[in-house]
Amino acid sequence: MSHAGRGKVSQTSGAGRLFQGDYSASTTVGDEFGRSRLGLGVMHDLEGEIVSVKGTTWCVPIDGQPREVDPSEGIAFGIAAHGGVKHVVPMTEGSIFEEILAGIDAYLESTHLDHEAVVCAIEIVGTFTDVMLRTVAPPTYLNEPLLEVIEDETRFEFDVWSGTLVGFRFPDTSNGDLIPGLHLHAIAKDLLSGGHVRLARTDNVKVNVWVDELHPLA
Repeated sequence: MSHAGRGKVSQTSGAGRLFQGDYSASTTVGDEFGRSRLGLGVMHDLEGEIVSVKGTTWCVPIDGQPREVDPSEGIAFGIAAHGGVKHVVPMTEGSIFEEILAGIDAYLESTHLDHEAVVCAIEIVGTFTDVMLRTVAPPTYLNEPLLEVIEDETRFEFDVWSGTLVGFRFPDTSNGDLIPGLHLHAIAKDLLSGGHVRLARTDNVKVNVWVDELHPLA
């Protein structure tokens, strides 16, 4: 399939930087997400998980209460999607995380010759069950590795949850800068919860996918 009509995904900083414990600001919320379709990331000093939808950006700090962030605030890591052609992907009711990824991959395989290498921006809107979201506290010491920080993550569980999941499906490049597979963040319809998605089961949802070109790291 031709690449014509694809959008662009921009990534600020590499994931390897986070895993090594560097959480300093690399750009601002406005520069990364201001004109984007959707995005995710983490605030500077791990002050909250980021979820962005149509240019409005929230962070979810350790208390689990989303707050809308100012465009001037700094972020340590961010991925944003711009433009592209929307595909509506069928999704079976009751699909868990792995089945969501498999459904997206199956759709890509049927529509794109280079399906194993493409980058996708994903928006899943609707009602979910068995949802677990997480956020993390700032590091307890300078350059604390991300895997140690995540050991003390705070989780929030919901039997039924309505809202929007946004994120990306990256190929496995094994270079340490990208997060392979499916990476999703969430914001509730009532704006009272959100964070990194640990678990979710689809109930009544719509899955939108944009196939994009990856822009070099900023």
